[in-house]
Amino acid sequence: MHVRSPRVIVLSLCLAAASAATLAAQTMVGFTDPPSPRLDVHPFTDAEVDDLIGTLDRVFAGPLPAGDPLADPELQLWKFMRWVQTGELAPTQEARVVTRLDRLALEHPQYATLIERQRSAIPALTIGKVAPDISGNDLDGVRFNLSDYRGKVVVLTFSGNWCGICRAQYPVERRLLDMYKDAPFAMLGVNSDRTLDVARQGLAESGLAYRSWWDGYAASNVEGPISTAYNVYGWPTTYVLDPQGVIRFVDVRQDDLVEAVQQLLTQAMPGAPTMQASR
Repeated sequence: MHVRSPRVIVLSLCLAAASAATLAAQTMVGFTDPPSPRLDVHPFTDAEVDDLIGTLDRVFAGPLPAGDPLADPELQLWKFMRWVQTGELAPTQEARVVTRLDRLALEHPQYATLIERQRSAIPALTIGKVAPDISGNDLDGVRFNLSDYRGKVVVLTFSGNWCGICRAQYPVERRLLDMYKDAPFAMLGVNSDRTLDVARQGLAESGLAYRSWWDGYAASNVEGPISTAYNVYGWPTTYVLDPQGVIRFVDVRQDDLVEAVQQLLTQAMPGAPTMQASR
């Protein structure tokens, strides 16, 4: 995953391999990389929320190691959000997290803008929330909305041809489009290439015939309005939505992405034949 820092430096990070690791495995200084997203998304326990908040407190308790980009407050806040997106918060747990972020913003005004960005994402971009609507033109200039696809399982991918890891995901995207072409399924993209021509050419050459919004026209191509609204720091970022537009999975990849779509389609169409993923 390509990740941007506050200095718009792109760092290369690898998500930890799937394991039984719990939030208790966090370091004493800051957040570890989140585990690979699971297909059995679970409600958070109060103890896990305690550990999330405790780790966040430790991050801001003292100065972070100077010169270490991985200890940057913005990156630590992004990792915190990724941990939050691995499970489902109960309303009381969500209120605790939001309240703590509000306090941190008051205690550390120099980071208030960074903290507010994550605080705003908690009630909008976590598991179980209706995904924020997106409205804009596709790569051919035709206006469309994310909400137009209610009634379908949607894979919403933030990607770009500039990103090698994004391109590595293209084969599984082609497989999804082929496997579920007759199902209530849609793949939609938010493209961060620097020009429309590059975006169009990249998708055409990759055999990916899905609609995309173009979001690459900011001073930095990774800071367009859609990716900013969706709090995207790493490319690719993927949201999987159920037919009601509810976020059910964040950043599942490869065969796990295929299985996530299958799981939601099976729930949407009880009794329908199972479409097996080819591995």
